[in-house]
Amino acid sequence: MELTRNDFKQLYQTLRAELGPQGWWPADNDVEMLCGMILVQNTNWQNVDQSLANLRQATNFDLATILGLPEAELQALIRPSGFYRNKARAIRNVLTMYRDEYPALRTWATPALRKHLLAIKGVGFETADVMLVYLFDRAVMVADNYARRVVAAHWGLTMTYQSLWAAAMADFPLTAAEAKEFHALLDEAGKRLSRR
Repeated sequence: MELTRNDFKQLYQTLRAELGPQGWWPADNDVEMLCGMILVQNTNWQNVDQSLANLRQATNFDLATILGLPEAELQALIRPSGFYRNKARAIRNVLTMYRDEYPALRTWATPALRKHLLAIKGVGFETADVMLVYLFDRAVMVADNYARRVVAAHWGLTMTYQSLWAAAMADFPLTAAEAKEFHALLDEAGKRLSRR
């Protein structure tokens, strides 16, 4: 089966009708959002919440304050999310990009921007695509585990991150705002499938 733009549009509409609006990404500002995007790698949101609460209390998500934290202190604050050494480095790398390059990067074409984000140490496909969707307001598919689980249940297709992403991005039918909602809907539907 070859997926078409209509398949993705129909899946979006079906999930939206079933689950309602999700209103993601849960954050008060870009710095908190970026920290959450790194912290959620390979863990669940409950653990991320604890790390974000620690960061909020220590820094109020002030960019300069977080970047000025000693490495050991940043690691201690985000420890509940696991992989805290790697995630501390990734947070520094991503926040440095945000501080130094964000306004200019907003003007880049999506393919070049995605390649640039993937070159940041600690940023993989999923994190880069989530950043494209929520930070840069781009209409991009996030083909994470939950999305692939939904695709398997809905169409009976087992796909890798890259194969699902490529299928969706060949002719992605959603706007940037819909892409935000689609990612949230897929994650919610994927969590429900995993509880069955």
